[in-house]
Amino acid sequence: MNREEAIKILTILKANYQNLYKNISKKEAEDIIKLYQTMFEGCDYKLVNLAVVELINTFQYPPTIADIKNKMYDLCNEDESPTELWNKLLKAIRNGTYGYLTEFEKLPDEVKEFVREPRQLQELAQMPSETINSVVKGQFLKQIENIKQRTKEKNMMCPETKRLLGQFLQGRMIEEVIE
Repeated sequence: MNREEAIKILTILKANYQNLYKNISKKEAEDIIKLYQTMFEGCDYKLVNLAVVELINTFQYPPTIADIKNKMYDLCNEDESPTELWNKLLKAIRNGTYGYLTEFEKLPDEVKEFVREPRQLQELAQMPSETINSVVKGQFLKQIENIKQRTKEKNMMCPETKRLLGQFLQGRMIEEVIE
């Protein structure tokens, strides 16, 4: 989202919440615009706008940046229940003996994080169904809510944070190889 788009979003918020940004200095206004521009960098203006409009529909008080980002995420992602996600994994396991690469790619991000890699899906496909339906299912259902939250947070990260984190992690991996 660019500067002009950030201003449009803030104008919508100010029009709906008249006391918002009342009596602020030009410097404070510039800082708020820059903050919105930074926090929504790389985001589609239409999606941010849609999220703000939806929040205005239900929020009595101005939404925070976190509220807007959460609404954007909700608009773009199905919130599947743990059972629905388990059924998708189970289907992938059933087809995973030979088609594990294709099946892994079809999985939602949360389930991919649980499985971790395509080869693991192949290994699960070779396990007895009793083990899958008891041990693996229990582990999955115990972990999936935390995985969903981590995946959501990762997907909502600012582009600059993702870039810096990637550099940090890459540097850490290089250090581990050197040691």
